[in-house]
Amino acid sequence: MDVNYCKQVRKQRPPPRRRYVTEAEYAGAYAEMPPMLRCAMDLAVLTGLRPADLLSLTRNNLTDEGIEIATSKTGKVLLIEWSDSLKAVVDRAFKLEPRARQPIICTRRGQPYTVDGIACIVRRRIQKAISDEENPLAETFSLRDLRAKSASDDTLEHAQRRLGHTSSAMTQRTYRRKAERVRPLR
Repeated sequence: MDVNYCKQVRKQRPPPRRRYVTEAEYAGAYAEMPPMLRCAMDLAVLTGLRPADLLSLTRNNLTDEGIEIATSKTGKVLLIEWSDSLKAVVDRAFKLEPRARQPIICTRRGQPYTVDGIACIVRRRIQKAISDEENPLAETFSLRDLRAKSASDDTLEHAQRRLGHTSSAMTQRTYRRKAERVRPLR
């Protein structure tokens, strides 16, 4: 062929996700998770890391000042400073079995989870929570939606820095999913 007709076809991009995880939904899913995945959920909200970066955290990433990581997507090096909550979650994760391991979030055998593996477990547990009539969870969400929760529950400036974005427009467009409160004129 002399001409590539597909060259002029534009790729359709799906619209950005708009799912915001409320505190009640977070608590409902949290109640269904095993202890290691509870730590993963807490770390995801506190740090705002992508699931791949979250699962790649090891003891080597822990410093006296905080958690230092080069993000997988951009390579930008972030130092997430210690807070009492963050320190407590990391300590809680390392108290879980197996204790002799490198990854912070790991399987029962001490191996790091894959992104697809942990996503499957989270999806199954959330589906179980939805089927429970007493649980406030009405709709499923994924571990990556917790990154958006981290960005939505904080100021735009802090969220942008924590997520490692160079532009606040990226944080606003993609990760700020909570409705903005405004006042009426009168």
